[in-house]
Amino acid sequence: MTWPVEHRVLAMVQSWQGGDRLADIVPPVIEADPAVQLMYTAVENDSQFSASGADYLRRLDGLVLPWERARAYRYDLAIAAHTGELEQVRAPVLVVPHGVGMSKLVPRRPGYGPPARRPVGGAVAGALVRYGRVAPAVMGLAHERQRAIVAREVPEAAGVCRVVGDPCYDRMLASAPLRSAYRRALGVGEHQRLLVLSSTWGRTGLAGRCPELLTRLPAELSGDHVIAAVLHPAVWSAHGRRQVAAWLAEARRAGLRLLAPDASWQAALVAADAVIGDNGAVTCYGAALNRPTLLAAGDLTDVVPGSQVAELYRRARPLDPRGGVRGQIERAVDRHDPAHGSAIAGLLTSAPGRSAELLRVCVYELMDRTEPSHPPAVHHLPVPDVLDYGPAAAHGPGGAEAERRAA
Repeated sequence: MTWPVEHRVLAMVQSWQGGDRLADIVPPVIEADPAVQLMYTAVENDSQFSASGADYLRRLDGLVLPWERARAYRYDLAIAAHTGELEQVRAPVLVVPHGVGMSKLVPRRPGYGPPARRPVGGAVAGALVRYGRVAPAVMGLAHERQRAIVAREVPEAAGVCRVVGDPCYDRMLASAPLRSAYRRALGVGEHQRLLVLSSTWGRTGLAGRCPELLTRLPAELSGDHVIAAVLHPAVWSAHGRRQVAAWLAEARRAGLRLLAPDASWQAALVAADAVIGDNGAVTCYGAALNRPTLLAAGDLTDVVPGSQVAELYRRARPLDPRGGVRGQIERAVDRHDPAHGSAIAGLLTSAPGRSAELLRVCVYELMDRTEPSHPPAVHHLPVPDVLDYGPAAAHGPGGAEAERRAA
């Protein structure tokens, strides 16, 4: 190496959503340290999301090592936003949750044996304890109450838990002063309302249960509303960018701002006036930002009781796709109670605004390196990019070209 680095850090990416979470951590916490070389690797396993992790890294411009090669070297630290294969790297591992963390039960797969108790996602004993040893050196939690979940589900790992806050939520809060710029990038006029549609993956998500909303709302609410859509990375990786673009060509011609898979969905939430979604993390973050939130899909089947997503379902208004959506949206906005957002945010993180600080302390302790004296840099969200691809690429007045001019 040319640069005189002293420490090597491996960022483990199993999925696009995991890489997305590391992007909230790495730049403000460690990337600019001239004594640290950051490397990435796409974790290879049988996860249905692993292909999206490799796709994420192809677009990153970072130093990427093949999985087999990455496993051969020693590092001063590894960081991961998933809980599988942690024991295969030769480094102390800091693992953090992606999404809103510990709010969903592991889905029950079809099979021939009797059903068994489902563990909490992110606290699965078989992933955190490997060959008689706890795999992560530190397990970063967003909220103090999650210690009890880990202690119940994986008691051996309780001793490595540390509260580090929620870096994604903190980044959105820090980017709030850029709300007007984000709205201009999405082509939202001064007297228009921005409505963000959010869909998680699977048949119970908004796109799986009522995909017609993605076309219907831009047509019905044109003029005084701008509709933007955020699809879970697994939707793009399972079906392909080209196919999703083709399916939503009519919606995009009607004015739908379909965020690209690598776009800043967090910035769209900062810009939003209201959110329609399901039980996915994006919907929950929107509610925690105190945006009026309606639920058009999803259910409580896989939701952990008492979690922030359970609280979302207790407080958010349901949206009946068969009824008049304009009236339902207007009532949700006009009658919104700010206490609802505060309650969900209070379950999301017990260290609001402090994640970069807490994570950096943890990272430098694990590397056995003196922490920089200056505070972590504020890492604002970039403006969100709208998909400009496929059959609807020749946009009309409400399309991507107009959005770029507005920006």
